[in-house]
Amino acid sequence: MNISSLMIQDALRYMQVPKSKAGDETLQKIIDGFNKLYQISTPKYIYHSFHIRKDNLVTEFEGTSFEVKSSDLTKLFESCQRCYLLAATLGQSVDREIGIKQKVDMLDAVILDACASVLIEKLCDEAEQKIAAEVSDGEFLTMRFSPGYGDVPLEVQQELIEVMVAAKKIGLSLTYTNMLIPTKSITAFIGISSKKENRMKNCGACNLAASCLYKERGNRCGL
Repeated sequence: MNISSLMIQDALRYMQVPKSKAGDETLQKIIDGFNKLYQISTPKYIYHSFHIRKDNLVTEFEGTSFEVKSSDLTKLFESCQRCYLLAATLGQSVDREIGIKQKVDMLDAVILDACASVLIEKLCDEAEQKIAAEVSDGEFLTMRFSPGYGDVPLEVQQELIEVMVAAKKIGLSLTYTNMLIPTKSITAFIGISSKKENRMKNCGACNLAASCLYKERGNRCGL
């Protein structure tokens, strides 16, 4: 499988290691980590479109009892009449392998975890490409927006998973603190907007830039 320089750079970003300070051994471990994940992961994703209704700060997903109270989600959906819900995972084998590495070598575990974070984002990008091919002319995708980001509470994960039947379809479940299992999984909202929006992965495109902890630390977030 092709491992691009951007993938290596993103893995280093998750590790919070500047590329200029990454030695040859670390870079090789990252490449080995990606190769291992390509061997053991079982990537899956599902998505489904919903018409939405917005009432003050509450977004309702028509045909379901699912609703989310969030000013950030309302802002994301400002020019949207419908949206997609997305769920994706790399599978349980990745969690098991990271757990094994944690017992043997924490550096290897950190590297493998970072590589897995890169791959789950790439999987969501792949799903977005398919979604983009389904929308009509004059319709545009917003950025991905996941529970736990901004003022969208993690608690909405449960109902999102139920609406998507994600447990049955791709094996997603939750811990008692509403964290996804497998851990290298993502759920997200993607609006279908009547306006073409700035979807570049930079701080200027983010409505949380002013309060972003990553920005305060001098890092770029995973969006």
